[in-house]
Amino acid sequence: MQLLQARHDMQPLSKHSGFSLIELMITVAIIGILAAFAYPNYIEHVTNSRRSDGHLAMLAAAQKMERCKATNYSYAGCTLTSDTSPEEYYGMTVNTTATGFTITATAAGAQANDTDCSVMTLNHQSVRTPTTGCWPQ
Repeated sequence: MQLLQARHDMQPLSKHSGFSLIELMITVAIIGILAAFAYPNYIEHVTNSRRSDGHLAMLAAAQKMERCKATNYSYAGCTLTSDTSPEEYYGMTVNTTATGFTITATAAGAQANDTDCSVMTLNHQSVRTPTTGCWPQ
């Protein structure tokens, strides 16, 4: 009997404990909307940051070409140390003549989806292509 009296003296549980389905769906919708805006910006940021791998590889290759010319008095016969960038987001090639060179970086692997800067070049006069959006200012 005392057990029943003790139970009777307790206050009943609130009818509104927890979240309703509508509150949960509103929260999920808000998160979905935020993710829809954030994810494309994140992907663009990652793509842009991977471009620096190609930039650094081309600049290092240009320095190597200049050292080769200083030694041999010509760019002819100068070659690259590697055919890929350090992080392997770009494939590297070089075309040389006696008086000049053109280094080409072609997007590869995860960077192959970069349609704006899939091919970047740097020559012996420091002319960089494409001229807009691919190189830091």
